[in-house]
Amino acid sequence: MKSERSELIDLLKVGACILIVWHHLALYSPMAAVAAEWFPTLEDFLLDQGLLAVQVFLVVGGYLNAKSWIRVLVGDSFQIFPRIWARYVRLAIPLFVALSVAVLVTAGVRPFFDHSSLSASPTPLQVVAHVLLLQDILFLEAFSAGVWYVAIDFQLFVIAIACAWLAHSWQHISKSGSVVRKALLVWATLTLLSTFFWNLHPLGEIWGTYFFCAYGLGLCIGCWRQANLRWSYLNLAILIALLGALAYAYQPRIRLAVAVVTALVLCLYESREGRSLAFLGAPWLSDFSNASYAIFLIHFGVSLVISALVFNFWSESIPINLMGLLISFAASVWLGRLIHVHIESKPPSLKRVVQWVAIFSASSAVAMLLS
Repeated sequence: MKSERSELIDLLKVGACILIVWHHLALYSPMAAVAAEWFPTLEDFLLDQGLLAVQVFLVVGGYLNAKSWIRVLVGDSFQIFPRIWARYVRLAIPLFVALSVAVLVTAGVRPFFDHSSLSASPTPLQVVAHVLLLQDILFLEAFSAGVWYVAIDFQLFVIAIACAWLAHSWQHISKSGSVVRKALLVWATLTLLSTFFWNLHPLGEIWGTYFFCAYGLGLCIGCWRQANLRWSYLNLAILIALLGALAYAYQPRIRLAVAVVTALVLCLYESREGRSLAFLGAPWLSDFSNASYAIFLIHFGVSLVISALVFNFWSESIPINLMGLLISFAASVWLGRLIHVHIESKPPSLKRVVQWVAIFSASSAVAMLLS
């Protein structure tokens, strides 16, 4: 739907995807350290600030989910568990594809590529934990970069949709008022709790509540129009800016500032009341946006292969290491788009989940034998 998939959303997703991929290239690839001799400032920026792209993903994710839930939230029934399952399938199948590649590549390059970015040989417990998205909660090493984000995204989805179900049940009991306003109240309450309490404790990063300050902003913006409040989106933008400034004064956090700025951009876009941004309507932008999740997942395995090759033959050549980084990025985009078109876009089903769990488990078993 146009209201859910705008040119601005595509631009935000693409920009965040590019930034996070390059952040991981700078963080995990030895090619980046060599290329940094030519571009030290860029290297420092990617290492220090690249992870802030996650805040954009979180705000946009909450915004899109609120938009998609509004139609059923105002209906007679609101089924929570089928939606949770659908979200798990949506996240898990591309994840298992990328993890299968990552564990096999790691095992394959380990004999001639001794680098800190390589994870240890898989264990059965790790495999089960990754399938259940519990690796961080169980304090187990992840097989690939960014897996923690997938687990957090799923936690946030479950928290948010549980709140929506609570608002729907509340509406059936009270039989008065607006169910959307009730959902907005619950989401806003959790957003404030996260902003002024949960997000202040770094040890909470393994839990979705830590990131709800950003995700909740997107939820509130996504349902604001349907809540039929007297305040416009411009009023909401002012409120978010004031609360953001107060929270930043209470404890400065650049990640929170990025989330607030992203939320303000969405508010200003919504205030246009559906008018499109035609100058952002390039077909490649939409294609890249659609494939952004798959690109985000697969780039680590791609980077390992190219890093191992360059490390063994041209470890001190700045031009070749720089070219290796560019090839890693381009190959990640190409392979991510293939995964999106041929795997991620297919209708989800229990059978497909079981198939990819089996493939991931078999890949991990092969990696164990190779190690």
